[in-house]
Order: sequence, then structure tokens, then C-alpha cells
Amino acid sequence: MQGFLFINGQIRARESRLLTVGRLDRMIGAKTPEEAFRVLLELQYAEYVDENASPKDFNPIIERGLQETKDLIITGTDGHLGLQFLWKSEDLNNLKRAYKLKFLENKEELGEFTEENGFSTLGDFSHEDIQQIVFAEKTPEHVPALYAGVFKKVNEVFEDKKEFRFVEFLLDQAHFDYLAQIAKKTGVAFLQNWLELRIDMVNLRSLVRSLLMREETLSSDAFVTGGTIAWEEIAKVQTFGDFSDFVKHTRLTDVRSLLHENDSDEDKLIKIERECDRIENEFLHDAQSGEINSIQVPLAYFQRRMQNARMLKFVMFAKFHGLSPEEILKTLKHF
Repeated sequence: MQGFLFINGQIRARESRLLTVGRLDRMIGAKTPEEAFRVLLELQYAEYVDENASPKDFNPIIERGLQETKDLIITGTDGHLGLQFLWKSEDLNNLKRAYKLKFLENKEELGEFTEENGFSTLGDFSHEDIQQIVFAEKTPEHVPALYAGVFKKVNEVFEDKKEFRFVEFLLDQAHFDYLAQIAKKTGVAFLQNWLELRIDMVNLRSLVRSLLMREETLSSDAFVTGGTIAWEEIAKVQTFGDFSDFVKHTRLTDVRSLLHENDSDEDKLIKIERECDRIENEFLHDAQSGEINSIQVPLAYFQRRMQNARMLKFVMFAKFHGLSPEEILKTLKHF
């Protein structure tokens, strides 16, 4: 596949300009936003800056970099279906945000489709698509049929359950069902493996949040099918003590060494969330390592760009608001 060979060569050339620990340390230690901004420009963002740009323009500069990277890998892979693993995650976020506006804030329209309002512009569904789906209750023809069937159930689920989390559960299952279709259609083993990992991580996160934050067992409505962990096994976990024994047989087995007896529930949750992220990042790193002709390279690269962008935005915001390096480091532990 010539497309992969060419785009992967471009990506490998760009990897040296990703955020490193050294560059991040320099930004955190910068005395002024201007000094931190100069470090940011050592990355891929200098090409989006003209003589009129200032450090206060960091957010649109970072967003433009992500959008152009998206365009690059779509063009370079001939719009490979596997890229839906990236864009549909952004669509899921946007749908949840829009339904929150409708059900919890009683809004009658979407409003501004901006990051400040909780939306991502990196998904496949446009502002108009989501406006039609959520507020007009009409599904555009180009939206996959699987989603159309789920959108028809949303109002009923919210009216029946009276809690927004059940709408989120419904959307989560639709999201992963669609990605399962993509993995099967492409026949790419990596996508199936990544899908199973993501579903396992979602279920384990949901289980921990339910035990620690709601002090209850996980609802079957919250369980996403398609992973390697059976519902029957998760249903047996009644307490956090049960969870500690249960994870010995999952991909989260190493998290037990990170948890301490005097950890608060918040500390436990943070450590488990970070371990889930570490496992997925390690999986993606290993999957693309040494590859020259596969979808893994652009997928893993864009994920890293997204992670870099979140950290860069936070550090720049922190610099403008006068946070100390110690405060910045403490917060970055949650990323």
C-alpha cells in the first residue's frame, strides 16, 4: 500500500518534533508565557505562526495544527476506515455534550461549536449534523444506520431512567458497536485488538467509579460488550476489595502495586485512570514500533498529538494564570 508507505515516512520525520520530557520541563519552568510560547514553537506549530501572532494565540495555533494533521493522514491513507477509531471518539464527546445541553440545561439549540463550549472540531459529525440529530431529532442520511437506531431511543431512555448517565451508556455501546463493524470490515487485527483493549478499559473505569463514587455495584446498562472481560465476572465485584482481587486476572493487574492502604478514594481513582491510560499508550507505542506499512503509525501518531495538545494547552493556560511549576506538575499527573 503505497499510501501507508508515504504517509508513514512523513510521520516518522515529524516525530522528532513531538513534545518531550525536556521540552515540557522547559515550558513548566518558564518564567513568562512568552518564554513558554517560544518552546511551543520548537514543536510542529511554528509553521502556523505569522508575525502578528502572540502567546495569547496558543489555543487556535494548537487547534490548527491538529486539524492539519488530521487532513494530512486522511489524504495520506486515502481516508482509511480505521481512522474512524480517532474521529468517532470526538463525535461521541460532541454527542454527549449536545444531549447534556438538551436534557440538563434545557437548551433548544446547539450554540457555538467551539472548544470553549466543550466541543471538538476533529470529529466527522459537523455542527449541523449534531444540531439535526439532537435538537431536530432528524438523522442526516450520511450518518451510519447503527447510530440512527440509537438516536431514536435516547429520549425514551432519559424519560425512563431520569438520569443522564444512562444516555451516556447507550451512546457508549453504539460507539463501540460501530467500531466493531469497522474492525471487522477492514480485517485489520490491530484494530480488533485495540477495540477490545479500549472496551476493557472503559468497563474497568466504570466499575471503579461506581464502587468508589456511587458506592454501588456496576449497572448492567453501563457494561459495554465486545471486550475480553465477561459481564458475569464484573457482576461478581461487590466492593473495592473484590476489585483488587479481580484485577489480578485483567490487564490492570499492575495497578495493585500502585495502591496504598491509606489512599483516599480520589487517589485510588486517579491512579487507576492513569494506569488505564498508560496501558493504552504502551499498547499503541508497541503496535507502531518498527512498522513502515500499516495503519498503526498514523493512528498512534495522532493519539500522541492529541495528548501533547492537551498538555500544551494546560501549561500555557497555567502560565497566563500565574500557577507555579509545582502546581502545574501536580495537575499534569491527571493527564
